[in-house]
Amino acid sequence: MNESQAPDITGAAPGPFPEHPGLKRSFHPQGMTLGVITPLEGFDGPIPAMQNHVGLIQQAENAGFATVWVRDVPLLDPHFGDAAQVFDTWAYLGYLAASTKTIGLGTASVVLPLHHPLETAKAAASIDQLSGGRLLLGVATGDRAVEYPAYGADYDGRGERFREALSYLRQATESHFPTIASALGTMSGTDLLPKPTHSRLPVFMTGRGQQEIDWIAANADGWLFYTLPLQQQELNIKRWRRLTAQRGEPGYKPFNQATYIDLTENPKAAPRTIHQGLSLGREPLMQFLSAWQDIGIDQLMINFKHSRRPVSEVMAELSEYVLPHFPAGNLSHEPLLV
Repeated sequence: MNESQAPDITGAAPGPFPEHPGLKRSFHPQGMTLGVITPLEGFDGPIPAMQNHVGLIQQAENAGFATVWVRDVPLLDPHFGDAAQVFDTWAYLGYLAASTKTIGLGTASVVLPLHHPLETAKAAASIDQLSGGRLLLGVATGDRAVEYPAYGADYDGRGERFREALSYLRQATESHFPTIASALGTMSGTDLLPKPTHSRLPVFMTGRGQQEIDWIAANADGWLFYTLPLQQQELNIKRWRRLTAQRGEPGYKPFNQATYIDLTENPKAAPRTIHQGLSLGREPLMQFLSAWQDIGIDQLMINFKHSRRPVSEVMAELSEYVLPHFPAGNLSHEPLLV
């Protein structure tokens, strides 16, 4: 958005959804793009150092990565994975919106049942406005049961609450003065501001979230999924395309895969399996990337947690040798038909 222009905070004339800058930057009409998942560092244990974290994200943007994805991990569970980027999802995205210019800003993902949908809606629409329409809203039910009792939330009922929360969020952000009657609250005679920059926020489902695949295809604008064996993932994507549409057709919805990558100094190093990913050299990585692109993955979201090299060094290598083959989307490209 031009700083001299007043933002359309009331949604009086929202942009058409296919023109959403976050979508157009994050996805290329002819192939797969690459994104990064915060924090951009390799680390042992659950807590990252977060050293020069904004500089690394700016490097990712300048290198040509399509999207940076910020995770929602409210509490540290020492027995489960890691604490993501530690900082609050929305505060961090606000900081990144002011520190970047073009890269897509995604959540991967907001644990929707732990937050009231109005709070999520207001934060998401605010980031979308402040970033000039670069937000992709990834949503999930979460994978850490220990967080639910701390919020006074029902873990067993998270699937139903997720559906209720998403419906509430959609109505609040896509309608003016909506009438909402929900188990999560009621709205009448009042409105949520700001509205998103475009007719709706791009919503991406993470995993299954206790939902049927048909429901996800109907209610999400894209799907964020985990790394599976190639043939199994290909079947997964084919089912997704049957329920949505092929690239370039009306109803098309992107499919993303999150993968841990440890890029070795030896560019020819043979691949070795690690948790949800691979340790390998640049040349075999190119073969995997081509194979993932061929089965229909629209964006590979790279997690660097297991990187044994400085991530700034890894991104510089990817920028020189890999990203030219998997360019980010660009505002000059034709819009995706979503």
